Amino acid sequence: MSPGGQEEVGLIVHGLELQGKEILDIGSGLGGPSMCLVSQHGAGRVVGIDIEPLNVARATNYAVKAGFSDKAIFQAVDGGSLPFKDESFDVVFSKDAITEAPNKEGIFREAYRVLRPGGWIAMSDWFRGAAPYTAEMLEWFKVAGVTLEMTTIEETADQLQRTGFADVRIEDRNAWYQAESKREVSRMEGDDRIRFEKMFGNDEAEEWINESKLQSLVVAQGQLRPGHLRARKP
Repeated sequence: MSPGGQEEVGLIVHGLELQGKEILDIGSGLGGPSMCLVSQHGAGRVVGIDIEPLNVARATNYAVKAGFSDKAIFQAVDGGSLPFKDESFDVVFSKDAITEAPNKEGIFREAYRVLRPGGWIAMSDWFRGAAPYTAEMLEWFKVAGVTLEMTTIEETADQLQRTGFADVRIEDRNAWYQAESKREVSRMEGDDRIRFEKMFGNDEAEEWINESKLQSLVVAQGQLRPGHLRARKP
């Protein structure tokens, strides 16, 4: 899973009643968060969607192996309108997947549409700081292959409100990730490097370390800021 693993998933949905609920996971990747919502939080059914068919195939395989194939279901989408009827889900969940989407408000409108009244969107993502980009941040964009579609967490909260959501709440997680990113670099420069080199080679290991150091720097600058958002459909 992306940074924070199951603990971050738990924080994103903390306080929400998920027992037996139907959840849509936008940008489900390899399926880790979806299966966590089933195994750790009692979700009745999670439908994970991703634009990468290979991710969907792998997530489906992992769900079968874990015994969750009846509760964690994955399908590929093309990035347009969601292939679900109005008011199909109790919760829309997303972990670190909407950052690069150029039409975030379109995604939020679709999330609003497929949510049942009283349902919640609960998500984490990567946000930019309010200050102009530093040279290091622009370099990180190039190294990481990330587009310039990032917004601040406050701008994203405004987008949710314009869509019609109520009770919008935000939580900046930059301080947590400053410490986490330093630990990641330290691990990679230690024993993890040996395992990484055996799998991918020295050049790949060095590239990963350099990228991680640059990411840790822009996080410390406040330019790259992970955060949580939650909002309710009236």
